[in-house]
Amino acid sequence: MRTEFLYFDGCPHHETALTNLKEVLSEAGLKEKIEIINIRSPEDVTTRRFLGSPSIRINGRDLEITEDETTEYSMRCRRYKNGEVMTGYPSKELIRRNLSSAQKE
Repeated sequence: MRTEFLYFDGCPHHETALTNLKEVLSEAGLKEKIEIINIRSPEDVTTRRFLGSPSIRINGRDLEITEDETTEYSMRCRRYKNGEVMTGYPSKELIRRNLSSAQKE
């Protein structure tokens, strides 16, 4: 399984998102290596298909957005739906659901 964590310096939520990702992997008993990717330039945005910071991909799939839904790659902060509120990082539950789906493939 391939796990990617994409962010840019200055993103106020990337540390929380990375902590959530590490905790979910640990809780699942997985010792997967996380490929941490710092997006630094407009070229990185395009090349990495960067949907905003923080982004997590498991086996090449974003947690919420598919390639078919958007190609608006940009150096921006992301928002995630966590229950009834929007936050700047994905919940552990969202990560857990995607991890579970990836393990079934």
